[in-house]
Amino acid sequence: MREIQLPDAMSDLVKNLQIVQLHWRNVPIQIPKFAVYAILDQPVFDSFMYRDKRRVGLIKVKNYVIPVIDPFRGSLNEEPKHVVVVSHCKGNRFGLFGYPADNVDPNVSLPFYHRSVKHIVKDFV
Repeated sequence: MREIQLPDAMSDLVKNLQIVQLHWRNVPIQIPKFAVYAILDQPVFDSFMYRDKRRVGLIKVKNYVIPVIDPFRGSLNEEPKHVVVVSHCKGNRFGLFGYPADNVDPNVSLPFYHRSVKHIVKDFV
């Protein structure tokens, strides 16, 4: 039996968890590929805002304003090399946010029995 429960539509189709691994300040971060909306190379911030005394970059893409937040609660003082845009939803509400990245590897796979899988997907299912 699996240790995690993915939605039936996904768990019946796959045997491995596809993840996007990004590195920010030399620390690897894994995000399930099903939660990644886009990967932006050489992003340019349209503006900045301050949230809890942290500088957050904002990228405007069509109808969306995507906040780019430092996952380690730091401030963004300049544009990163990449931004991994993550989709999230609560009920019928949909939103996007981004994580800065120095490097991105979009093609990493882990078998579902790997001990890290539960931790990686817990915030996204």
